[in-house]
Amino acid sequence: MRKHAYLALILATLPAAGALAQSDPSLEDRLNSLEQRVQVLARENSELRKQLGWKENVAPVLPTPGGKETKVVVGGFLQGQGEFGHAADSRWAGVKDRFFFRRARIYVGGAFAEDFEFKAELDLQGNTLSAGTAQLARANEIFINWKKYPYANLRFGQLKPAYGSEALASDTTILTIERSLASDRLTDGRQLAVGAAGDFFDKKLSYYAVVANGDGANVSANDNSKFSKSFRVSFTPLATADDKLVLGVDGLWTEDFNLAKSDFGLAGNLFTGKRAMTGVDAAWTHGRFDLNAEWLHGTFKPASAIPAREFDAEGWQVTAACFLIPAKLRAILREEQFDPNTAVGGNTFRTLTLGLNYYLKGEDIKFMVDYLNGHVPNATTDNDRVLTRVQVIF
Repeated sequence: MRKHAYLALILATLPAAGALAQSDPSLEDRLNSLEQRVQVLARENSELRKQLGWKENVAPVLPTPGGKETKVVVGGFLQGQGEFGHAADSRWAGVKDRFFFRRARIYVGGAFAEDFEFKAELDLQGNTLSAGTAQLARANEIFINWKKYPYANLRFGQLKPAYGSEALASDTTILTIERSLASDRLTDGRQLAVGAAGDFFDKKLSYYAVVANGDGANVSANDNSKFSKSFRVSFTPLATADDKLVLGVDGLWTEDFNLAKSDFGLAGNLFTGKRAMTGVDAAWTHGRFDLNAEWLHGTFKPASAIPAREFDAEGWQVTAACFLIPAKLRAILREEQFDPNTAVGGNTFRTLTLGLNYYLKGEDIKFMVDYLNGHVPNATTDNDRVLTRVQVIF
């Protein structure tokens, strides 16, 4: 009966179908094919209703954009962490074995047809390694970006300064669980700023420039009515299916007032004065193998002349990674050093890191284990620490 109903429908809508039925013996096959397609569509429709939470004839309540944006995205990620052992460097001083969320973030992002995009991200764990209590949620990455021209994206918001390739890398894609100590101490975190970024020559040459308040995240005041300025340029001389090489140089120049800076011998770990920072880096990918290195240097001129009227600090890291099982299991080896005052002997931090990353579903579901062997100045023995992490991106 169903076949006859389909036939009647075709005859009603196509006047020539009667003649076709007499002259074309394959009409029955066509009707069978049409019926099969309708059945497939019915199954897909039923499955889609289940995925959307459609109950009988009642449509689900779905969030809708409040403005005129063309796209809205809600996402985030969780990084659950377990740590055991002694302080491999000063970041773990006084921190005992523990379980905690290193980061727990959720964001709303979107785009407008007029070449504007936006993002507002909340960090529910405060984004800190310290053994804090009663940590409060706070804003993390917030920006409005105008992207009409690829050579001049203009951005306003809470941004990372354009200094330090490792610092600029995403928290979800770095090879080790934590960044190097030199990166933590010599670079600055997100702050209220304006920025510009772009690329030229088929993305072979890129730049990023930022002018910021200089006071850190979630601070709407400017300490001294002066701005932190940073600039980065990267060049990609090689980019094929098997090989990629990226070279970068960057710098940061600022005048600070009571900026928190640890390990430099400053009174109260607060810096007031001028800083001039420079850095170079390189990253090479060859098939399963990745190699990256970075050197950072800073000249500090504290107003208090403590620990000196002027001193230099520097640090470096070299990281090698190789997939033991393609796209699944990756081994990591890192060597790093940080010298908070190059004029003083015996104060260099040294750390060796051995790691394994298992990608259950790419970066979306990832397990990480790092073993750190660190030398802390004035310590009689080296300290070992084991870091573990599970990461879920949603």
